[in-house]
This record gives sequence, structure tokens and C-alpha cells, in this order.
Amino acid sequence: MNDLDRTFLIDEALKAKLLKCPDLPSPPGVAIRILEICNDPHADLARIAEVVSLDPALTTRILRIANSTCYAGQRKVENLRQAIVMFGLNGTLTLALSFSLVQAHGKRDTTGISYNAFWRRSLAAASACRQLGKRVGLSNTEDLFLAGLLQDIGMLALEQAMPEIYIGHGNLQSDHRALHAFEQTTLEADHATVGAWLLARWNLPERWVTAVATSHNPESALDTEHQTLAHCVAVSSDLADFWWSDNPEAVLARAADQAEKWLHIERETLADVIEAVTEEVEQTASMFEIDLGDTSLMLSLMAQARELLIVRSLHSQLQAESLSRTTQSLESRTRDLEEQTRRDGLTGIYNRTHFDAVLDEELHAAVTQGWPLALALIDLDQFKQVNDTYGHLAGDEVLRQAAQLLARCSRNSDTAARFGGEEFVLIMPGTDLQGAQVVCDRLLTAFRETHHSISDEKSTVVTISIGLVVQGEATSFTDTEALIQAADDALYAAKSGGRDRIIVYDKQQKPQKPGSDPSFL
Repeated sequence: MNDLDRTFLIDEALKAKLLKCPDLPSPPGVAIRILEICNDPHADLARIAEVVSLDPALTTRILRIANSTCYAGQRKVENLRQAIVMFGLNGTLTLALSFSLVQAHGKRDTTGISYNAFWRRSLAAASACRQLGKRVGLSNTEDLFLAGLLQDIGMLALEQAMPEIYIGHGNLQSDHRALHAFEQTTLEADHATVGAWLLARWNLPERWVTAVATSHNPESALDTEHQTLAHCVAVSSDLADFWWSDNPEAVLARAADQAEKWLHIERETLADVIEAVTEEVEQTASMFEIDLGDTSLMLSLMAQARELLIVRSLHSQLQAESLSRTTQSLESRTRDLEEQTRRDGLTGIYNRTHFDAVLDEELHAAVTQGWPLALALIDLDQFKQVNDTYGHLAGDEVLRQAAQLLARCSRNSDTAARFGGEEFVLIMPGTDLQGAQVVCDRLLTAFRETHHSISDEKSTVVTISIGLVVQGEATSFTDTEALIQAADDALYAAKSGGRDRIIVYDKQQKPQKPGSDPSFL
């Protein structure tokens, strides 16, 4: 198995037919001589000019292109040497191969594919590839032209090796995606693979071989040295169907998507590409002796393309805006749902689960950074009497009003939560004992002065008892359970000392918790 066999996965039976075919496409004599010179590291422009001049028709065409509006400079190109200097070695090779191949394989009669339609599409693809390459910053435009022109050369090879393959399927030329699918189903290969194999046999540069091989599968060109060139060829293939497709709008939409995906070319820029290609194809078709058919139709489609792309761009923008609004709505709903899971169903302030998570984070930060952390455990005094006197519904209303009062009296940096029953907690990060006592004093005063509504005629005052503990002041804690227990001990001391007061935790004077004395509740 040789290198070509290892590189191109072509069925052995198909490969045998291709190798035995006497009419397999190949560069004519002048093009072969130019290829040999270009592979010579010591080649110079004089030798290229000498070989090209052997073909008067080729010489004439090269001079015509050099002086065409596509390339014309400030002064007229008057001889072949000037033209070759302008095009360079690779540019001259490109033009020589392009003209020679079209001339040699452009006039056969066939009941399968149309040769004129084949070269017409190839010319459009070549021009599109060059224009796309300019937009993405590729400098060697002749490389782009030849890679685009030769991407379908495998179709010629397949038809010569298997004359029956395209009979009855010539209509697929106007839908290259459908043609590719047909070849895969029939041969388990396609003309892109065959074309790349053919170019490799001609010893053409690897960048052209790669671009042709991946023209129907640009994904496979990712992370290759010639990725951008390959993507230009792939997009040009989609774009080349536009002018002769039965459904140009669908083809244009697909090409626009591919141009944006692979080359990051926006729709407005693609409209400029289509306009440039239309003008260029019109100018060069006669030089290649290719019949474009109704050129007024091409101009009409060019005008429609800009409008179609603008409409599609607006549609995409509206879709993007709609998607953005939907995403924002979903994100908002998600945040709302997450917030609901952190809130107490009765009072609306944070619940015990959220309190536990916040306290764990704040204690860790306080211990790590060495800053204070205050925790106040708050109990509504004699709340059982509210339930017994006014009923549990009234008690629930008092709990709601008490929770909102606690939230209003807290600072933005504090976290107020319902601990359970009629108990609440307040986390005060970075707050020392003096600062925490100011906040707690404010709470005591607010509760003393607030009348909680029971009904339109009735209200009640509910005082609070507060157990306060400060991490990092008189003592420190290594876990939240110990910190909460210290606040709980201080709260019991406040209640047992007469209620409506603050007691700061003192581990030296830890009070005994009351038993079942109902007067303590």
C-alpha cells in the first residue's frame, strides 16, 4: 500500500477503475512543465515565461487577465514577463492550470453531467473562494482561486472511470449537498476524496489537497495547518450553488450560516462577496470560454441576495433577542425559585436551612481571617399567651410582623432568619461586641414601641429576649453548633433574668437551663 492509498480511503474496486482509466483528468503538457518548474527550488520567472509562451492561447489569456478590471494596476501590462512578475510563480501556475484544465475537459458530450454547468459552477466557486479569503485576511488569492476551482475535479474522474454513475442524475449538479449524498450512497465515497487523491497524484501542494478533501466536511479541517483555506473552499461550495439553484433562498441561507460558523463572516459582508463574485464571474467566463446562460438572472439574484440576507439578519436578530428574553426570564424564574427555597413560608424572611449555610460560611471566614462575628438568638417573650388569648391565626400574624420588624432593623450586611417557632436569629459578620450591642439595643427599643395588629380594633406589644455571642471576643468557636449553643445559653439567661433584655454569653457564668416551668415560656 503506497502513501496515496493510506491517505485517501477509496474502495479498492473504485481505485482500480480510476487507475485503469485512460482519460483520467490530468494537467496538459504546458501545465505539467510549469508544475515541474515550480517544484524546482532554483526556478525563476524567465523559465516560467519561456514555458507559458509555448501556448499562445494561454499567453493571451494571462495577458487579458492581467489587464482586466480584476487585476489592472496603474499601467498596462504589455508582455508576458510583466504579467508573470505581477502574478508571481504560484499565481502563474494557478492561471495556467485553470485555463488548461478547463480547455482540456470542458467540451465533452455526456448524458450525465453537463460540462459547461460543471465549469460554470467551478468558476463561481473559485471566485467565491478568493473573495471569502480576502475577507478573512488570506493573502495568496490565486491559491484560493485554484483550490476553489479544483474542488469538484473528482467528478470528472468518476465520470471517466464509471460513465454510468451520473446518468439520470445530472440534475443534482444544482444541489451539491444532494449530489454528495448520492455519491456516498452509491460509492461509499465522494468526488471530494477522489479529487484530493487526483491532486496528490499531480504533486500539487498539500494545502490544496487538504482543502479539496474537506470541502464537504469542514469539521475534519479543524486544527490543521490549512484550516482557513479549507473553510473558504467549503463555504464557496455552498455559495456556488446560489446562482443556478432551483431554491436560491434556501441555498443562500445555508451559505450564510456556514460563512458565519466557519469564517465568522457576517451577512452584510457576504452580500458584498456575492456582488464581487457576480461581477468577477461575468468578466472571466468569456476568457475561460464558459457559457453563463442568462447573465441578467445572475444580476437579479445578486440584487435579491442583499435583501434576503438583510431580512435573514433581522430575523436572526429577532430570534436572538427573543432567545435572550427567554433566557433572562428562565434565569429570573430560577433565581426566584432558588430564593423561595431559602425563605420561610410563613414570615418571608430566610429559613433555618439558609441560616445554617450562611453561618457555616461566615464562621469559617471569621476564623480564617481573624475578624469578629456576632450571633444574636432572639425569642418573642411570652408568645404562648398571644396564641392562647387571640388564637393561632393571630399568633401567625404577629410572627410575620415581628419578622419584618427584625428585617427592617437589621443592616444590609446582616442575615435575619427564622430559627424555629417564635425564635429568630441575626448573623452580624465583622461585628464586634460594641457594634452588636448597638444593633440589639435598637431591636429591643423597636419591639417595645411597636404595636402588632391583631385585628382592626386590637393590637398587642411583644417584647423580645436576646442571647448574644461574639466569635473572637472573649472566646472563639471552631464549629457552628458550639456557637449556636453559646447564643442559646445566653438567651436562656436573658429569659430567666426577666425577659426584654440582652445577655452576652459568658462561658464563666453559664446559666442552668430552666426545666418545665411554664412561666419561663
